[in-house]
Order: sequence, then C-alpha cells, then structure tokens
Amino acid sequence: MGIAYRLERPLGLMTTVWDGAITAVDWQEHLQATFDDPNWPSVTRNLTDLRSADLSAITDTDRVESVSLYGPHAQHVRGKKSAVVAGGNFDRAREFESHDEPPGLRLIVFNDLFNACTWLGIDTATAMGTLDELRTELRNGHEPRSDAGSVVDSR
Repeated sequence: MGIAYRLERPLGLMTTVWDGAITAVDWQEHLQATFDDPNWPSVTRNLTDLRSADLSAITDTDRVESVSLYGPHAQHVRGKKSAVVAGGNFDRAREFESHDEPPGLRLIVFNDLFNACTWLGIDTATAMGTLDELRTELRNGHEPRSDAGSVVDSR
C-alpha cells in the first residue's frame, strides 16, 4: 500500500490517503512529492485519511525528521487548514497535533469524516468519493490517472 494524494486546484484542496503499513520513508517520500508538485502551494486546505493506515513503524524521531522537511516550504504551510481523519490512529495523530508542527499549519484531528469536511468547508460525499478512489488506486497498484490528478507516492 502506501500514500496517495490528489490536488484539486479549483477547490484549493489536497486529499491524501495513507493505507496499510506506512514507514518514515513512505512519509518522507510523500512530503517530497508534495513539495515538488507545482500545484501544491496553491492549496489552502488539506484532508488526510489515516483510518486504514498502520503507523506502528513511525517513531518520534521519524516524526521530528519528517517535520523538518517542511522547513524550506514554511511560507506555503502558514495559514493552511489541515484536517486528519484518524480512526484507530487518533491518539498517534493527536500527539502530532499537540506539537503544533509544522509551524503555522492549523491542524485538527477528527474521528469522523463529516466533522473534518465541515471544518474544511468541503462536501462530505465528494470527499468520501475521492478518498475511496485514492484507496482503491493504492490497493490495486494502479498508476494515477492524469485527468484525476492523483499521485501515488509509494506502494
């Protein structure tokens, strides 16, 4: 599995799914792919779904190293709203949230998609469809469809 994301520039939205066993390398490769995407700076809202991810391999040291990658991109992070739907990863995600990292990012961890979407001001049904498509792409090993703007960062 891995991490996949889709940028919807007209909506100013990045939707991301973490699925299966995720390592620090997966996370760091995802961040680098995001930073390299020329459309990423235009995004003002982020929706991340961790509900089907196994984060047990990611340590506190990994978190610090991964967050440090944001440094050169700090100007693009400030003021963005980020909602994380954590499911069973709620406590781990809350630890990340409590560190207020990266600086300037407004991050809230949610237990359910509806409240996350409400906070971001996006349609829940549309978000659910995008998350399902991204998760299916990861699980089926499909290459991202260029028309949908999906990027599969790792498998």
